[in-house]
Amino acid sequence: MKILKKLMGLGIVFTLSLGMAACSSSNESKDEAKDELQQIKDSGKLVLATSAEYSPYEFHKMIDGKDTIVGFDVMIAKEIADEIGVDLEFMDMDFDGLLGALNADKADIVLACMTPNEEREKSVDFSNLYYEDKNVVIVKKGDEDKIKSDEDLKNIKIGVQRGSTQEAFVVDELGCTDYKSLAKTPDLMLELQNGNIDAIVTGKNVAAINIENYDNVAIGNSNVGEDCEESAAVAFKKSDKNESLIELTNNVIKKLQDEGKIDEYMQDAIKLADEQ
Repeated sequence: MKILKKLMGLGIVFTLSLGMAACSSSNESKDEAKDELQQIKDSGKLVLATSAEYSPYEFHKMIDGKDTIVGFDVMIAKEIADEIGVDLEFMDMDFDGLLGALNADKADIVLACMTPNEEREKSVDFSNLYYEDKNVVIVKKGDEDKIKSDEDLKNIKIGVQRGSTQEAFVVDELGCTDYKSLAKTPDLMLELQNGNIDAIVTGKNVAAINIENYDNVAIGNSNVGEDCEESAAVAFKKSDKNESLIELTNNVIKKLQDEGKIDEYMQDAIKLADEQ
C-alpha cells in the first residue's frame, strides 16, 4: 500500500512537472515569436551600442555636472527611441567591438557613424543611409602640402581608427603596411602631435572638430582619401525578426531628411563639440 501511494505521488509530481515544463516552453515560444521591435517595446528601452570618442557623431560632455554621451548619432537614436515610445540606453565601447556586442544580443542597434560595406553586411543588417561625408587627411601644421597623391600617403605612417572604413582603405586599397590603428580618435591626435605618425585619415566633420581641439595640426591640402567616402547607417543584428524595426528606422530617417533635420542636427552636434 505504501509503495502504491509513493508511485501515485511520483506520478502526480511527474504530471505537474510536465505541465510546468509545457507552460514554460509555451512562454518561451511566445517570447521567441516576438519580433525585435515588440521586444524593445516590452522592455521599455532601446539599447544603443556606440563608441563615444568620435566627435561630432558621439562624444562625452559634462552637462549639469553629469558625464553625458551626446552628438549627431545620439540625436538620431533619440528620434528612433521616441518613435518606438521607449527610453534610450547607452552601451559605450571601442568601435571594433560594436558588431560583436550587437550579435551577442547586448544591444538593439548600433549608431557610430558606421559605413555599410560588403564585409559588415555579411554579419549585420543596415538601415538606409542617414548621412554621407568625405574623408580628409590630418597632418601637422606646415605639412599641409606634402601629401598630393595616394603614393605620398603610402610612403608615410598613417593613423586610422581601428575597425573603420578608413583602415580598410589604407590597407586594402592603398596596400599600406606601416600604419597604426587605435580605438579612439583622441589617441590618434596625440600620436600625431608626438610625431609617432605622420597623418590621420578620417571624416571631414571629425577632422574639423579635432583640429580645433589640438595644437599644431591641420587638414591637408589635397583630395587624397576622398574616394573612400564616410557614410553612416544604423546597424541591426542579422535576423528575420527585425524587419519592422528596420522599417520604423528607415521611416524616421526619411522623415528627418524630408524636414531638413539631418543637417540641422549635424550643425547642432558640431556646435556642442566646439563648446567643449
